[in-house]
Amino acid sequence: MPGPGPLLPILGADPNTPTALRLVGRYALGVDWQDQHGSIYPFPALRAACACALCQAAGPTVPPAECWPTEIIREPGAVRIVWQDGHETRIAHADLRRLCRCAACTGGP
Repeated sequence: MPGPGPLLPILGADPNTPTALRLVGRYALGVDWQDQHGSIYPFPALRAACACALCQAAGPTVPPAECWPTEIIREPGAVRIVWQDGHETRIAHADLRRLCRCAACTGGP
């Protein structure tokens, strides 16, 4: 079977590009996206989304002290979070967008 055809170019701004990052209260990161969508990510969910082998082996349970970021850095193509325990999580913009659990993104009510 032949593979998928060539990818079409994105016309206009990439919706997976954040325009702003901000703290939401003391427990979450807010992201405004190029397409005007807004996402809120609780810190424990961002830590649980870390794709490194150490975090994946630990499973979804992360002690609360390790869920506090000391730095949140917007990099080209990704967001990097430095946690209180010194661990770093790098999440590509498209992966971060897929983590949004709002009703519009999950198809919920």
